[in-house]
Amino acid sequence: MIRMLTSDFKNYEKRDGVKITQPMNNENGIVDQLKDTLKKKKKVVYISSDINSTPDSVAEYARIFFDSMKMVDILFEQYYILDGTKVDKAKEYIENADLVFLCGGDTYNQHLLFEKMRLKEILSTYSGIVMGQSAGAINMAEHCFNSPEELEELEPVFFDGLGLTNINVEPHFVYDSSNFDAKEIYQRNAIINESFKRPIYGQCNGSHIFIDEDDIATIYGETYLIINGNIEKICENNQNLLIKNGISKHI
Repeated sequence: MIRMLTSDFKNYEKRDGVKITQPMNNENGIVDQLKDTLKKKKKVVYISSDINSTPDSVAEYARIFFDSMKMVDILFEQYYILDGTKVDKAKEYIENADLVFLCGGDTYNQHLLFEKMRLKEILSTYSGIVMGQSAGAINMAEHCFNSPEELEELEPVFFDGLGLTNINVEPHFVYDSSNFDAKEIYQRNAIINESFKRPIYGQCNGSHIFIDEDDIATIYGETYLIINGNIEKICENNQNLLIKNGISKHI
């Protein structure tokens, strides 16, 4: 299985409140990697981030994702969407899929959806590409850290994920905290405190981690390593860096 952990590949922008699809951003080579590693382009499956999302809402974001890939000439024969109303279809849809996409959104609600559709079990025999964006990337870990976005922890911070990697990421990472509000400061402090227990990779938008079939993980784009209370930039845009000693170890 190939795994891709992404933050935000900038595939749409808002204009007057309307989401306008943009081509998938290839600044750090994610489009090229997809083209190189997709053995076939028969089936793609988009999985929602919220067990309670309406099918129409999920379909809108799925359309943006599908269209952004079409704009860079990544086209499939079959397009499938999995949301809270189709959990019984998960195994059927994912079987023989070439790409499974775990979208962004509410990390814990997505975890509940994954549990209900028994996604961890289904993916245990899957051999294609799994791409997680933001919440989807967080949920790919064996043991997830869901940094709090409010001044109180309204949902679990720790829970077991899909077990596809031992890498923990913090998407949409911004190093400079000088203009943070109270919620952002609370979240940053929680991340710093957790870094004494596990390394966390702060992914800036446009960056990603690529894990090949031999479990070799490589960082692409601007990324920070948060460990033992310290934050260090370890990769720049248009650069890449191997995560040494296997995916369970930090650099």
